[in-house]
Amino acid sequence: MNKTKLILIYLLSSYASFSQCDEPLIINYVNGMTATYTGEKNDNCQPNGKGKKVYTDPNYFIDFEEGIWVDGELDGEGMQVHKDGDIFSGIFKNGKLSSGSFLRSSEKNQIIYEGNFNGFNFQGNGINIIENNFMKTVQEGEFISNRFANGIETETSKTSGVVIISKYDNGISTVIKRNDINSYNIDDIVGDVDYTEIDLIQKGSNFDNKISYSLELEVGGVKGEWVLDTGAMSFTIGKTLFNRLENQGVEFIDLKKQVVSKGIGGTANGKKVILNNIKIGSYTLNNVVATVSLDHNYSLLGTGFLLKFSNVIWGMRENKLVLFK
Repeated sequence: MNKTKLILIYLLSSYASFSQCDEPLIINYVNGMTATYTGEKNDNCQPNGKGKKVYTDPNYFIDFEEGIWVDGELDGEGMQVHKDGDIFSGIFKNGKLSSGSFLRSSEKNQIIYEGNFNGFNFQGNGINIIENNFMKTVQEGEFISNRFANGIETETSKTSGVVIISKYDNGISTVIKRNDINSYNIDDIVGDVDYTEIDLIQKGSNFDNKISYSLELEVGGVKGEWVLDTGAMSFTIGKTLFNRLENQGVEFIDLKKQVVSKGIGGTANGKKVILNNIKIGSYTLNNVVATVSLDHNYSLLGTGFLLKFSNVIWGMRENKLVLFK
């Protein structure tokens, strides 16, 4: 979209003369370029009022301009269509677009911008939507010389369903949320109490040095048991349990994202899903990211699940897990 050099070349040589006040009006430029104008004119035969100017030079980047003219310049509501298909429309001042919309469309990509402009540049507040077959990006906030500077950007993968939300501050982006990683959101926790206590199931003892703790969850009304693993990040559903959830009609969103994890037991393959209606204690959780194991049957509840809460206390001696809303 950077057409500044080409614009300057034509501006330096674009002093126009008018053949006579005919219809259509033939506009001759000193560099040999011509344009035809049809519409209202002033006493000096300049475009003035409602009309359309068509550029006949095949090397000039503008195809035509139409709208409200004042003394030869677009000034008011109008449209400018470029030979490459770009369309600028909105409110022009002294020949430059100040606010309105931009459209660039092809078979593979589309850009739609609405907001403030400085000529051909996105400048000021606006919203920009960039879309292709794989990704949709929405930028809303402040633009400086076509660059997104301040605001929120949302990227949505059409192939995986992964959504990444970033905040821009003077052109520097920081990821604030993504739906393929669990994070705290009070709206995802359904329940009236400030906290809930979970009774942990202890297995093994100090004598055999094989103590483990597990707890029960309900996913869409289907009960299952998870081993508490505070040393792991993921929230994992074993292969057999997940098959049972599917057979019981539990709904989930498949992020179509394959994951490979390595541990003491070797390499494990899995896929990412999002689950709703997970009951734990007095709470029901929504938008929980889980890894479905494609190789193993163990289900682990790690930090990736506990991050859904504002705080967690594990009372090992009391066999309690306290989850805070």
